[in-house]
Amino acid sequence: MKSLIPVLLFLSLSLLFSCKSSNADYAYNEKVTSIFLREMKQIDETDSVFRDTAKIYAKEFQDSISLANKAENLINNSKMDLADIADLKPGKEAVKFNDGIVAYLTAINAYGKTAEEMLKAKTIEEKKKLHSELTLKYEQLNAYPDRLLEIQKAYLNEVGLQPK
Repeated sequence: MKSLIPVLLFLSLSLLFSCKSSNADYAYNEKVTSIFLREMKQIDETDSVFRDTAKIYAKEFQDSISLANKAENLINNSKMDLADIADLKPGKEAVKFNDGIVAYLTAINAYGKTAEEMLKAKTIEEKKKLHSELTLKYEQLNAYPDRLLEIQKAYLNEVGLQPK
């Protein structure tokens, strides 16, 4: 009977930790997926505005304020989301997924900084050069979702969660 008590204690603790692990993985995935989807929507909406070169090259005060706000929002939101993700403690199975999300948010932050720099540029040549960089950065950002989805699927399979 005495040898049975440690075994039962071990099994109950194992079940407790396995349940917490599954719940922790589920909570982690939900939080990170929410951040990812919000940022993806924001970058798509912002890029559609920055693609309109008539607004970028115009000297109108209202457009420049609106565009500057969009660039600043990208920078600030990605910075806050990076801080939120840094506070999370992903399991070892989620490290690759976590790293991919961090890279995506870092790239969004760089996109926002390039947009801000473009809006502050003094000459049309500078604006055109930075606009080309912005377009390239957006194309690179567009490649992230498919790669991250594959990484996320592998992570979810590894921890025994089913993607929705």
